[in-house]
Order: sequence, then structure tokens, then C-alpha cells
Amino acid sequence: SIMQAAQAKQLDAKSAKEVQTFIEHQHQIQQIQAVVGKITDLCWEKCVSKPGASLTDSEKNCIANCSERFLDTSMFVVNRMQSKQGK
Repeated sequence: SIMQAAQAKQLDAKSAKEVQTFIEHQHQIQQIQAVVGKITDLCWEKCVSKPGASLTDSEKNCIANCSERFLDTSMFVVNRMQSKQGK
């Protein structure tokens, strides 16, 4: 019937939206994982010269500072680009 066809079409649109939202969410997760991997690589190379059984306090502090600076810089760049796009 026409009613069933309309309901099916509405359900299809809803399903498509749910799939789109899921894909966007997965893409965001991948982007976050990529950033975490980049920070880990960058800060590890910068801060850990001789890997041992555990990190020294100095290495831990270096990694924490390195990570914070990376995130601060990334946020600055993103905000700067967004403000330029708004002009």
C-alpha cells in the first residue's frame, strides 16, 4: 500500500542517516588514533634515548610536556585556520 511504501522510504532515510553518523564517528576515531600515534612517536623519539624496563621521571616529564605542547600547537593552528575561514 501507499502507507507501507511511505513508511519504508522513511525507514530507509533514517537508516541512511544512522549509517552516515556511524561512518563520521568512525572517521573521527581514526583521526584521534592517528594524532595519538603521531604524538607517541614524536615524543618518544625526543624524550627516550635508551629504553629500559621503565621510564625515568625525567622521561615521563619530557613526554608529558611534549604531548601538551603538541596538543597546544595543534589547537592553535586549528583555531587560527577557523578564524581565517570566518573572515
